[in-house]
Amino acid sequence: MMATIWLSIVDKFLRVSTGKSLNVLRGSRNFRLSAGNAFYSIAEYIAQPLSMLVAAPFLVHKLGLEQYGIWMLVSAILGSIGILSTGFGDATVKYVSAYRGQNNPAGVERTLRATLTINAFLGGLFGSLVWILAPYAVEHIFKIESAFHVASIQAIRISAVILAVRSIESVFVSTLRAFERYGPPVKLNVFLRAIVVVSAVVVAAIGRGVVAIMLATLFWSALIVVLQVIAARRVVGPLNPFPTFAREALAEVFSFGCFSWLQALAGVVFGYADRFLVAAMLGTAPVAIYVLCVQATQPIHGLLAAGFNFLFPHLSSRYEAGELHGPRRMFKLALVTNITVAALLALPFVLFSKIILKSWMGTSFANSGHVVLAVLALSYAVLAINVVAHNALLALGRVRLVSASSIGAGILLMCSMAVLIPNFELIGAALSRVIYASTLAVVYLFACRDAFTTSAVLSPIRSQC
Repeated sequence: MMATIWLSIVDKFLRVSTGKSLNVLRGSRNFRLSAGNAFYSIAEYIAQPLSMLVAAPFLVHKLGLEQYGIWMLVSAILGSIGILSTGFGDATVKYVSAYRGQNNPAGVERTLRATLTINAFLGGLFGSLVWILAPYAVEHIFKIESAFHVASIQAIRISAVILAVRSIESVFVSTLRAFERYGPPVKLNVFLRAIVVVSAVVVAAIGRGVVAIMLATLFWSALIVVLQVIAARRVVGPLNPFPTFAREALAEVFSFGCFSWLQALAGVVFGYADRFLVAAMLGTAPVAIYVLCVQATQPIHGLLAAGFNFLFPHLSSRYEAGELHGPRRMFKLALVTNITVAALLALPFVLFSKIILKSWMGTSFANSGHVVLAVLALSYAVLAINVVAHNALLALGRVRLVSASSIGAGILLMCSMAVLIPNFELIGAALSRVIYASTLAVVYLFACRDAFTTSAVLSPIRSQC
């Protein structure tokens, strides 16, 4: 009965927003493809947060809050630097999807090989820096107990090797997404994320620590990159999967990718700088509390980011094929859905934060973290509002605007954290996220209104590059 009522509401909403009924959209190949890709993206995203939420009480008990905090810190280093070493992924999606729309297989291969060259260089560079700086970071930057110094250095250096491996993998994952084939890479990534957590549970159960967890992560990451290459060749067809040093190909990718890389840099500031500052100012135990609250609330943004991830290659490909009105209607529907779902996902965390933490991690943890959880839920809800606008702006070639906005908001975030964390500790870090997300929301929404009223965006590659 409830399902029937819900479908009726959705159908009426679609009629008002797009002039099409649910049955009509079901018969649309574009709609079915986009819905399938959204499902795969959501499945990929929830694999790790869900498994981490389930495993967290056991891991904290077995590893201890300090060592769990070290693992979260090392994971933050891997995640943040990993984003920088794979920052040309958007360029891969942009150009491969555009050349696919133009039926140009030579352009697809040229883009893949160029981004592979750039990502391999970045992965090697940042991996080397992480390896070299690991001892200094452990001993002088982060507040880590001396008993865990050796293990922390080893774990960080293992993450440096993983970083180089994943920089290669990301090229083939982006290529598959540019072909709107989300199924193969998602299945492999879901397996990787789940097996990493399962391995951590097994390692902790037999009395081993964070170094053994990172070694298991390295093994599974190396296996997955091989399988991603195989999956890409099956979808794209015969291609040369090796780097190229052709100046023309590298320049083309760099013209878009440099701005998406800067945007990735700003994303690192938002996504991970607060964890590093908490570790430096407050220690690894507060990092564990903060990261657990982040893991609980991050899906508010992450689910929507995954669900609407298909918009970037889809809108880009359709614009290159000469369409205008269809993408505009899709944007309007997606934006309204985006805002509504973000509010619904955040509400329980804002209203019942203490109850949620008490039932999950216990009374003591709830008393320390419930306000942090509520503020983080608000920040991720505001950030989630940006998802559709972000993908649309990239698809329309407004990468410079997105990059500049992200960097400006990231600078504001750093300044806010520097002031608020010393005065309000973990709550200050959460409030800084609210300021960052709100700033981006205003800029992105106004930029999209301008972009969709300008007919000159029909061919973003030609107009921007």
